[in-house]
Amino acid sequence: MAKITTRQRKHRWVQQAALLCLCSLAACSSLKLFAVNTLARFDDYRVVEDIAYGEGLLHRLDLYLPAPQQASRATVIFFYGGCWGGCMTVNKGYYRFVAQALTAHGYAVAIADYRRYPEVRFAAIMDDTVQAVAWVKTHIGRYGADPDKLFLMGHSAGAHLGAMLALNETYLPPDIYHSIKGFVGLAGPYDFLPFTDAYQHEVFGPKENYPASQPVNFVQGTEPPLLLLYGNGDATVKPVNIESLSRKVKQAGGCVETHVYDDLDHIALLGALSIPLQMRQPVLADIVGFLDYYAQPDGLCRT
Repeated sequence: MAKITTRQRKHRWVQQAALLCLCSLAACSSLKLFAVNTLARFDDYRVVEDIAYGEGLLHRLDLYLPAPQQASRATVIFFYGGCWGGCMTVNKGYYRFVAQALTAHGYAVAIADYRRYPEVRFAAIMDDTVQAVAWVKTHIGRYGADPDKLFLMGHSAGAHLGAMLALNETYLPPDIYHSIKGFVGLAGPYDFLPFTDAYQHEVFGPKENYPASQPVNFVQGTEPPLLLLYGNGDATVKPVNIESLSRKVKQAGGCVETHVYDDLDHIALLGALSIPLQMRQPVLADIVGFLDYYAQPDGLCRT
């Protein structure tokens, strides 16, 4: 059953000191993630947990809302990664720190679970993302946010899923698709044929379906504005992905911005959204600047 709780804001310097202590003891990334999510709990936002957007056990999302005194500028729908299920198992609860970063700037945030490989393949995963976005479009007005101001955002495989929705407009009904004001992709694979991992052949198969899994193949120049972020220390997703997609969007006359960050790898790019690291790299500032601009009515392409 959904529960609404309020987290009170604490002094940031105390949180930073606490995280540094925890990270110095952490031997694994899961402990560090636990630390950043623990700190994120102290900020001032509301969360409605485990909302059912479909009938399955994983058809659940958490909805984070800005502080009561702060009106929502728009809603960001975030999809996490994990190789579509092929390399690690995570869930929406791991990403509270992402929601905190955005609610602090006035954005509502929906973080959805979805079915993953090996339980399902690509078509079913995409069906879950469509259902999650449709739920937000239909119900977000009840929570004080504008259903016509939606942004898609994701990291790694989650960025791939969001990019598919943003670029291949056949996935979403027209009224929902035209509510998408932009897409933010962190370290996303957008042009990754030929596949390099055995599980990918199963996730996206059969072979004749491989091209339909590549966001770059659906660029028309009329898609919502894209913000593509990448760390130059990324050894997981090759830079050709962001380079190929941004080049094709520009050639088609679409709106795309790219940012490459020194000294950030595949995970650290997302970690830059956590409270202790938000001021060390401009990742969050770049995302918020993009959201603020395109959340305005009739925002022209700024690139």
